[in-house]
Amino acid sequence: MIIFLFGRDSYRLKQNLENIVEEYKKKYSGLALSILDLNESGGLAQLEDAIKTVSFFDEKRLIVLKNTFHQAEKVAGLIKAWDLVNDKQRILVFDENADDMSLAKQNKELLAILTAQPNVIKYLEPLEGKHLENWVAREFKSAGVEVDPAAIKKLVSYVGQDSWRLSQEIIKLANYSGNSRPIMSEDVDLLVRPKEDFNIFQIVDAVAGKNKSRAAALIHDGLMAGEDPYYIFSMIAYQFRNLLRVKSLIKNAVPYAGIVKKTGLNPFVVKKTFDQCRGYDIDELRHLFTSLAQIDIEAKSGLMDMESGLYGFVFSL
Repeated sequence: MIIFLFGRDSYRLKQNLENIVEEYKKKYSGLALSILDLNESGGLAQLEDAIKTVSFFDEKRLIVLKNTFHQAEKVAGLIKAWDLVNDKQRILVFDENADDMSLAKQNKELLAILTAQPNVIKYLEPLEGKHLENWVAREFKSAGVEVDPAAIKKLVSYVGQDSWRLSQEIIKLANYSGNSRPIMSEDVDLLVRPKEDFNIFQIVDAVAGKNKSRAAALIHDGLMAGEDPYYIFSMIAYQFRNLLRVKSLIKNAVPYAGIVKKTGLNPFVVKKTFDQCRGYDIDELRHLFTSLAQIDIEAKSGLMDMESGLYGFVFSL
């Protein structure tokens, strides 16, 4: 069985993937779960082993795959050889943060396989209009709080399509209300700043460019203005993931045009990331990405507050 999650809305991709994994763990022990990044060394070999390995507990095997299009031809070959589309014991979840056009440029054959019947396909592009408002309403409901429709419209007008920031603002508003009363339009005015007032990309550029003093000052300004530290962290982590992907391709002598094709990133993002890569070697990027993962774990475990983690990471550059 194949489940194909793709699109540019990285937050909703994350949501859908987490839901699949949680539902799987409710039914099975989780010992037959594998999460693999095919952009990492040894990823393809791990995939082959996961496909060949039979669970001792007669459980269905769940294999989550990220950055699959970096090994598109070999993955397509494995799907055909093992007839994984019709396999009932192996569930392959493909998670690709790119739209169909970008993926088609990388490999049309694999895209055709993944989007064919009877696969489960979810195309998660940034929402807009009524669809976005309905999603926000569902997120408030999941947070256990009522919200006035006018407050939803104002929140969307302030934040736009950024589902990462919307999710953090919803949590902030829910905590403010204490789940004791509906969120009103005036609550949004009080707690949420219009998106024009905050430029996350300036922070990301300063951090990735190793400009410690500017990065720290921008983070401080953002936090003082009420920006959520987890949102800032998620964007920094996203860019360092891009840096690691691009640097790996550079190390493997992939030409610039090939990097644009293989990553599926916006050409403007690739150019900026390509330039920033000059300030790092591959081992340094791996170490920094590991540090970000550790910050995320410790913050979520209550061992560190995210603000301290952000500043600590900046000054470790």
